[in-house]
Amino acid sequence: MKRWILLVAFAALCFTAQAQYATSGVLKRSGTHLKLDGVKLTPQEQATLLSDIDGTDYTRTWDKAKAWRNTGIGLTIGGGVAAVGGMGVALVGLLTSAFGATAGAVVGSIGGQESSQQAAQKGADAGKPYITGGTVAALVGTAALAAGIPLIVVNCHKLNSVVHTYNGKRPVPQVQLGSTPNGVGAQLVF
Repeated sequence: MKRWILLVAFAALCFTAQAQYATSGVLKRSGTHLKLDGVKLTPQEQATLLSDIDGTDYTRTWDKAKAWRNTGIGLTIGGGVAAVGGMGVALVGLLTSAFGATAGAVVGSIGGQESSQQAAQKGADAGKPYITGGTVAALVGTAALAAGIPLIVVNCHKLNSVVHTYNGKRPVPQVQLGSTPNGVGAQLVF
């Protein structure tokens, strides 16, 4: 008889037990987009999620970090292109100067030693604007690259801290005994 009573009691608990699913899942960052349980959120869903993480609005923090991260990416890409392009232009200028000096010396040698030196100097001067411009572009590009990388790192950390705040505040699964919406019983809240 005791077995039947226990069986009926446990069956009643099973029928009245409710699993309450928390609306929060595991949040991950993919660039400046958010994925909740592996599903990419729409901009509206993302804005709704960021507007209330444990009663705090992280929308402004997210948008500011996102903008600075994008600025850092732009500086890094633009700076890298300018640095490589500037070095290329400076190299072309050096080659032009070397070729110009050689060609000028050869052609000027027909007119004598003094004419040869003047022609070599004119040939060497032909590449100076390219060397100067290329060097300036390479230095500016390197400075932009040096400024962009820390911006990316710092603001990715800020974006990750918002995600960690969301994931760190998830409710801990609990078993509660007492009143439930369907009567008295055990309730698993997770």
